[in-house]
Amino acid sequence: MSELPASGPLVRADSVHKGYSLGRRRLEVLRGVDLMVDAGEFVALRGASGAGKSTLLHLIGGLDQPDRGSVQVAGVALPSLGPSELARFRNRDVGLIFQAFHLMPEFDALENVALPGRMARRPMGEVMAEAGVLLRRVGLEDRLDHRPGELSGGEQQRVAIARALVNRPRLILADEPTGNLDSRTGEDIVRLLLEIRAERGVTLVVATHDARLADRADRVVTLVDGVVVDG
Repeated sequence: MSELPASGPLVRADSVHKGYSLGRRRLEVLRGVDLMVDAGEFVALRGASGAGKSTLLHLIGGLDQPDRGSVQVAGVALPSLGPSELARFRNRDVGLIFQAFHLMPEFDALENVALPGRMARRPMGEVMAEAGVLLRRVGLEDRLDHRPGELSGGEQQRVAIARALVNRPRLILADEPTGNLDSRTGEDIVRLLLEIRAERGVTLVVATHDARLADRADRVVTLVDGVVVDG
């Protein structure tokens, strides 16, 4: 994977189509999406459930492949990468934040945050120190040894955000990061994402129904029935 640029286009999707087979039925989710995101930009993806927001994020993050069209990150076409290269891309170049957190229940907060760094085979002491710094940054300095089942939803999301940052990616993809949270906790997460974006200069692409989060984006891209209608 090439080094992610400090300025200019970072993400580019050209005429992207993606569908899924459901028995004898074919569900077309994306129907020719075009999207460009500059380095350092904060883009919010809006649209009704089923409009294709999550599918588009998964394609940008290399979690899935388009049926037609091209998805590029830092000028590299993701479909051209082999499985090991895609795994390295997801681990090192992209931070993924999900609505459902996806924390390892048997690991404490520190171990969960350190996991991507360990997968990248970074030195244990270095990655554990980085994980501790990040957990303190997100306000969990007194929860380092707590497992996910001992944390609130907002605390689990903070752990997930710290985990997404541990390998210092320049691109963060977040899928409904406030969707499972109450309004007050959701506002805290919105503020935290914006602060981290400002501090680290990351590019942020977020799929969200949360107007508070979308209103603070540099640009809102609206999807309807698998196509971009605004943004």
